[in-house]
Amino acid sequence: MITKSDYLKFLTCPEYFWFHKNKPEVLDTKELNEFELELVKSGQEVEAWGRKLFPSGVLVESGQEQAVADTKKLIDEGKRVIFQATFEAEGLYVMVDMLEWDENNQYWIINEAKGSTCDKEGESKNKKLHIYDAGFQYIVLNLAGYKVGKVNLLELNKEYVKKGEINPLQLITKTDITEKVHELEPEINENITGMRILMDQDNEPKLCDCIYKSRSNHCPAFAYLYPDMPEYSVHDITLIGNSPRRLEGMVEGGYLSIYDVPEDFELSKKQRIHVDVTQTGITINKSEEIKKFLDEIKYPFYYLDYETYPTAVPIYEGCRPYMQIPFQYSLHIQREPGGKYEHLEFLAEEGDENPMKALVESLKEAIGDEGSIIVWNKKFEKKCNENIGEVFPEYTEEMQKLNERLFDLMEVFQKNLYAHKDFEGKYSIKKVLPIFDPKLSYKELNIRDGSMAMNSWKKMVFEELNEVEKEQIKKDLLEYCKLDTWAMVRIYEELLNII
Repeated sequence: MITKSDYLKFLTCPEYFWFHKNKPEVLDTKELNEFELELVKSGQEVEAWGRKLFPSGVLVESGQEQAVADTKKLIDEGKRVIFQATFEAEGLYVMVDMLEWDENNQYWIINEAKGSTCDKEGESKNKKLHIYDAGFQYIVLNLAGYKVGKVNLLELNKEYVKKGEINPLQLITKTDITEKVHELEPEINENITGMRILMDQDNEPKLCDCIYKSRSNHCPAFAYLYPDMPEYSVHDITLIGNSPRRLEGMVEGGYLSIYDVPEDFELSKKQRIHVDVTQTGITINKSEEIKKFLDEIKYPFYYLDYETYPTAVPIYEGCRPYMQIPFQYSLHIQREPGGKYEHLEFLAEEGDENPMKALVESLKEAIGDEGSIIVWNKKFEKKCNENIGEVFPEYTEEMQKLNERLFDLMEVFQKNLYAHKDFEGKYSIKKVLPIFDPKLSYKELNIRDGSMAMNSWKKMVFEELNEVEKEQIKKDLLEYCKLDTWAMVRIYEELLNII
């Protein structure tokens, strides 16, 4: 049996598909992290809203073979919209999110729901993968004897703004991808033939093409197929996924460890810095440039960090799909050189109302009209401020003024003005902080990253917890966000000591 999920694994890596079907115990499968789990839930949420476009739909709730029989029964009974319609043909198995009968044209329509967003023209980030996905369903239904005349992709309308009760017709964008499915049909059929042949091979694969991909794109069979691959390899070089030709050249040249890369091997400027710093252990410290950069910061200093909660389907008035909604801030203030640090913070403890309004009212009182607002990744905080101004126009001007005062401390490391081998080519605050203050650590916290913060806040305000549980989450959120701003303080202080 080959499922749609199997096919997507095959597209990722054919060898991964073989091991999944024949020797799954060797796969290095990790549990989904909090961010990935939210993506899954987002897809399910969009599917649920997509079903509202078809009020007469009937859900197939059984599984596997019974679902196939139940689907056939519903079709025979004349049901015209079926959710999770299930089909099996020639060893292929699919479930269709929303199967719809077109009475006028006498054919079935596949409606595939995805948690992604698209614009008015139906363009979205992972469109081609979605077309392969829907195309596999199209082929299986035709093999099962059902005429499919149209394939639609249902995604969130990225321009949708919640105003009152959600209208699924406005929230969901339906894009006709039938023509694109037809274009890929020969390739998908070829893939199906390839999967059948590969699945039945007794000899397990010895290699896979993931060796030519960056670390984050390695399949779960990679560690088994390449047991001698160095833990810190050329696959970890910064932005190497954007340089497939260079990565292939290193692999083919036998340079697998990052320490093996020759001095004269062509890399981008950032990649060469990463490799050189790693190999030599010599820290780059462009002290004059750092000093010039830091001299732009004006007192009083405001070290600011937001925590945010984006939802696929907006829950607050004036919000769009996946809009970052700040629900918390931490603010460390130093009003003059050598002055004591003040700490102010805000955390929305209820989710009934949009937390942005209370947050910005608190921030207005705390942050003053002058001085630099120091952040880590200005692009993010800037967008959060723009979102506040978009949802609450009365704050638009104030948010614009705040954005004019933003200073991105991350740029010292992003631009490699300071580069340390233990950064491993990255510049997240969690990579940088241990070099400047080893005593501070996120590992000791119950909440250790933004995804955990987002989900913890969601639990605190939307789930039924007792007061003890709520207080613990509140404490954890405040500790996490506070460390983010204090980390910036410590990094800035230590930078002053080394320039």
